[in-house]
Formats: sequence, structure tokens, C-alpha cells
Amino acid sequence: MIQVREANPSDAKITAQLHARSWRENYRVMLSDEYLDGDVFSERLAFWEQRLASSDGKQLAVIALDEDRPLGFAFVIGGADSKWGALLDNLHVLSADQGRGIGRQLLHRACTWVRDQCHGQGIYLWVFEANARARAFYERLGATVVERAVVEAPGGGSVAEWRYAWPGIDALCRVTAS
Repeated sequence: MIQVREANPSDAKITAQLHARSWRENYRVMLSDEYLDGDVFSERLAFWEQRLASSDGKQLAVIALDEDRPLGFAFVIGGADSKWGALLDNLHVLSADQGRGIGRQLLHRACTWVRDQCHGQGIYLWVFEANARARAFYERLGATVVERAVVEAPGGGSVAEWRYAWPGIDALCRVTAS
């Protein structure tokens, strides 16, 4: 049975492992092979240790588990943008576990938190342009493209990404609940 629970500082290693593995499995055409084949885990571990140590109440990290096996995670930052609202900064599900509704459960937990804790805010995210599978997932859930940008990629180089936003947090919470 899949359980989605709030992450805490002791989950930094699990989150970093999930993040590094997800990037290696899904981002080959978006990030350089040299970077992905390097020590992505240590970099992500330092990142998640710092991020999960913050307890300012303006962010939420959740992890999906099947028994004790980590499947994916999501991270949202309330009030990240004055126009678009809360930033869904991460939503990763391991490739072998995609298509099981885990991403939808993680997104539901994130959007209900935004609805309940960040009153009146919307929710948005950035998706690499080449990440067709993720883009299709968000579009099926009602997100629309509102902006395109070219940014510096982790590990060097540049990558195009799209800002997706939902027209309303309540609609997203309803569609992810099913």
C-alpha cells in the first residue's frame, strides 16, 4: 500500500537518492551525461540536507513509500512568486513506478497544503521542454503553459523550460483527488 507522508530532516538521504536516480533515469537528453554520471547524489544530499533543515512553515516536502521502499517525492514552496503563487519545485517518481498514480497522490498532497496553508495562492512549476512525459502529465491535470525560458542547467549548459500554472488551486485539488 502506498503511503504519502511529510518528509523531515532525517529523510535527506532518501530524498537525495530519489532525486539523483530520477534525474539519471529521466533527464538524459536534458542534462549532460558527464554530470549525470558524476556524483549527483552527493550534490543532491547537500541540497536536501539544507532544504529539509528549514522549518519556516513556508514549504512542504512529502515522500511516497510502498512499505519502506521510497517511490517518489514532492516539494512545494509557498509564496514563491507574487503572481503565480506557490512553486511546485520538485515532483519525482521513479521510472519503474510511474503510471501507478503516485505522482497524482504527491501532487494532491502538495496542492491541498497550498490551499490550506497559503490562502488564495495558485500553484505553478517549471518543466524542461524536452520532458514530454511530465508535460503531458501536468496538461492532463489541467495545467497550462504560461511562459517559456532558457536557463542554466545543473551541470552546465542551458536548457529550455516551460512554466505551467493551474487556473485555480481548488480545481487541481479536485482532479488529483480522483
